[in-house]
Amino acid sequence: MLTRREALHGVGGATLAFGEIADAAVTDDGPRAALLAFLRAFENCDLPRMEAAFARGATYFDRAPRAPGDPALYRRGTGMPAGMRQIASTLPRTVPGPPYHRLEPRNLACDVHGEMALCTFELDSADSLGRRTIALRNGADGWKIIHIHASNIYAEKA
Repeated sequence: MLTRREALHGVGGATLAFGEIADAAVTDDGPRAALLAFLRAFENCDLPRMEAAFARGATYFDRAPRAPGDPALYRRGTGMPAGMRQIASTLPRTVPGPPYHRLEPRNLACDVHGEMALCTFELDSADSLGRRTIALRNGADGWKIIHIHASNIYAEKA
């Protein structure tokens, strides 16, 4: 079995591309389907399904807002990113849904190598470009997220 470090540094192989979220069922037909099912659960703020998408011991680097504040909040964390959890916990109280928000991943690519996959995509918004890198591992319980790295690039204010 590969270590997380080996997986993050050595993933290569076939690339699958996809433009936006499809109605992907929670199945074991590949990392792309697992990732899209997770994103659908995030749109619906379905915390139990979101949490189920993560492998035990998963890690993350959360996205930083325009004014990030305390750097300690953006060090490596474990489990589901705190920012995602906050969004999924608060949106249902403030907007109608589900879905409570829409994610449209652009330039989605999944590089698969054996039991490991590295998926990348971009999220466009009016004032930023979100970049996401998600590492997944295929185990007895299917494809699970083992690491999320999120970063945002903000447009200059006029």
